[in-house]
Amino acid sequence: MGRRRGISYWNDGPFDRRARRNVGEGRGSGRTGARRSRLALVAALGTLCGACLHVRGTAERPAVAAVELRGVKAVDAEDLRGRLATRASDAYAWGDVRFLDRDALEFDKRRIAAFYKERGYYRAEVEQVEVVPEVEGRVRVVFTISEGAPVRVTRVTVEGLDAAPEARARAGALALQQGQIFTWAKYDASTAQLRKGLEETGYPIGKVTPGAVVRGTEGTAEVVYQVEPGPRLRFGAIQVAGTVEAPERKVAARAAGQVTPGDWFDARRLERAQSRVFELGVFSVARVTPGTPDLEAGTIPVDVNVREAPFHTVRAGPGVAFEPSRFDVIGQASWTHRNWLGDLRQLKFDVRGGYAWIPDPVRPIRQGTVGTIGAEFYQPAVLFGDKVDFTTRLELEKSLEQAYGSTSGKFRIGTPFRPAQRWSVVPSYNFEIYKLQDLGGDSSALPLQNCPSLFCVLSYLEQRVSWDGRDHPLLTTRGLYLALALQEGFPAGDYGYTYLRFLPEARAFHPLGTGTVLAARGRFGAIVPINETGPAPIVALFLSGGANSMRGYGSQRLSPMAFQDGEWVPTGGNGLLELSLELRHSLGGSLEGAVFLDAGNVSTASGVPTQYREVLDLSKLQYALGVGVRYRTAVGPFRADVGVRLPNDLSPGVPFDQRFPTVPGDSGHREPIAVFHVALGEAF
Repeated sequence: MGRRRGISYWNDGPFDRRARRNVGEGRGSGRTGARRSRLALVAALGTLCGACLHVRGTAERPAVAAVELRGVKAVDAEDLRGRLATRASDAYAWGDVRFLDRDALEFDKRRIAAFYKERGYYRAEVEQVEVVPEVEGRVRVVFTISEGAPVRVTRVTVEGLDAAPEARARAGALALQQGQIFTWAKYDASTAQLRKGLEETGYPIGKVTPGAVVRGTEGTAEVVYQVEPGPRLRFGAIQVAGTVEAPERKVAARAAGQVTPGDWFDARRLERAQSRVFELGVFSVARVTPGTPDLEAGTIPVDVNVREAPFHTVRAGPGVAFEPSRFDVIGQASWTHRNWLGDLRQLKFDVRGGYAWIPDPVRPIRQGTVGTIGAEFYQPAVLFGDKVDFTTRLELEKSLEQAYGSTSGKFRIGTPFRPAQRWSVVPSYNFEIYKLQDLGGDSSALPLQNCPSLFCVLSYLEQRVSWDGRDHPLLTTRGLYLALALQEGFPAGDYGYTYLRFLPEARAFHPLGTGTVLAARGRFGAIVPINETGPAPIVALFLSGGANSMRGYGSQRLSPMAFQDGEWVPTGGNGLLELSLELRHSLGGSLEGAVFLDAGNVSTASGVPTQYREVLDLSKLQYALGVGVRYRTAVGPFRADVGVRLPNDLSPGVPFDQRFPTVPGDSGHREPIAVFHVALGEAF
C-alpha cells in the first residue's frame, strides 16, 4: 500500500536502534559480567511481564497503543478521541485489541474536521497524521490539528411566537445567543426549547422551522427560527386499549390524575401518566401518547396502550449468601396474584428458609436455622383519586445475629404515593416484637434494659422520602439521589420505647471523561430517646461496616462491642456517620475497577438524648482505603472489594498492630486491618 499525503509513517525509531546496539553487550568477566547478567535477566522478565500485561500485534498489523491529539484546546480531547475509528487498545491482555487500519486514518481526518464544525470551528483541519512505533507490534497514532478561529452568531431571530405568549414564556432565553460560538448543539437545543414551550402550554401541533446562514470563511452566522403555534388544545377523552382482565376504568382513572380532561395540553403530563399506569404492577408494557386532535372541539384525546403481564406467578429457587462475618444457605419461594378479587388488588405470599453460620461453617461461633414467612397486600388508588395507594405486610421471622438470635413478628401498614415523577413518599405505621434467645453465657454488657424478659417491642410511625435524579439505578454514571427516613417511636401499652430516629442520605455521581465516574455518599443517623432511662432496644440501634457500608470492617463490625462467650460481638449505638468517595473506571469489556476511601463511626448506646453527637466529632472517624473490581451483568455489577483500614497513631515505637484504631466505645478491641467483600451491585 502506498503512502498517503499528510500521513507520515515512522518505520524505524530509537527503540529499534537501541535494541540493535545492545546486542552483544554484556560480555565481560567477574562482578561486571555477573551484574550485567542479572540486569539482562531482570530485563527479560520485565519484557515477559510486559508481553503478558500489554496487548500487541505484528509488524504488518500492529496494535494501537495510544491515540494522541496535538493542538486540541477548544474542544474536549477525550470526547473527540471517542469519535474516531482509530482507537487505543485496552491496557491489559484480557481487554480488547484494536489494530491499526491505515485506510481509517484518512476517514478520521474527516471526522475530526466534522467534529470541529459541529462546535463552530469551520476552519479546523488536520495538518499531519503520524504512526509512531513503540515496541514490536505496537504503534502510537498522533494527529496534529490546527483549530482556527470559531464562527460567532451575529443575529438570532424568532418569528411567529407572539401568537403564543404562554409558549414564549415557557421557552425562556434560548441556548443560542448573539455573540456566542455557533454550535449545532446549541442550534438544535434552541429548536427543542421552542418546541417544548409549545408542547407544554397547549400547542401540541405547533411547528418550529430553524434556519441558519453560516459563513465559515468570514466567521459569522445568522440564525432564524420560524414558529407556527397552531390552535391551543385541551386534553380530551382517555382511551384505554390492550386490557383483558384489568378494568379499563381503573387504568383510565390512574392516567386521569395526570392528564385530566379539560386541562390545557402539557406533554410532560403524558410521561407522568405513563409512569403512574406502569406502577399498577400488572402490565409488561404501558404507553401513554396523544391521539388525533379534534380541532373543532379544541381537544386532543389521550391513548393508553397496555399489555398485561401474567396475573399469577410462582417463583422458587436456592441461594447462597456470604460475607466476612456470615454464611447462609437459603431457599425461597413466592406466589403472587396481581388481580385478587378484582380491581387490581395484589396478594403475595413468600417464604424463605435456610441455615446460617457466624462467621463461617469452618469455625462457627453461632449457627442455626433462619427463615421468614410473609404475606403482603397492595391496593392501588384508595385515596384522593389515584394519588395514594394502600399496602400492608405481616411477617414472621427467625433470625441469627452476631450478638443474639431472635424470633419476631412484624406488621406494617402504609400509604405510599408519588407526588412527582422522581419523588417517592411512603408513610407507614410499624409494630415489631422480638423474643431474644441464644444470648450466650454473659449478656450483661448488651443493651437489654428496655427488653423486659428478653422481649423487645418497637411501635413507631415512619416516613420515607426520596428523590432520585440518577441516570440509571444500577449502572449510574451521573446524577443525585437524596433520601430521608424519619421514625417516631412510642409505647404500645406497657411495652415499647419513646424515641425519634433520623437517617438522611445523599449520593452524587459525576462522569470524569469516558468510562470514569466519581461517586460520593454521605449518611448520618441519630436516635434521640425521649424521657427514657436506658438505651433503645438492641434491635433498633445503628451498626456499620460491610460491603455496602464502611468497607474497612466486616458486616456490622464497626460498632461498640461486648465480650461474649470468648468472642467480641457488636452491640450498636445511637449515632451513625458514614462517608464514601469512590473512583470507578472501565477496564475494558464488562470489567470495571474502583479505588475508594471510606470513613465511618458509630456512637455508644445510651438513654441520653444527645449521645448521637459523638459521631459528629470528626477526629474520631475511622478510615479505610481500598480497591475493587466489578463485572457488569444484566442484574447489576458483581463486585469484589478489599478495604484496608488506615492507622491513626504514627508515633515512633508503637507496635504495628496498635497503630490502628480500636472499635468505638471503651472495649479496646481491634478488628482485622484488611477485609475482603463480595457482593452484587455497587456499594451505593
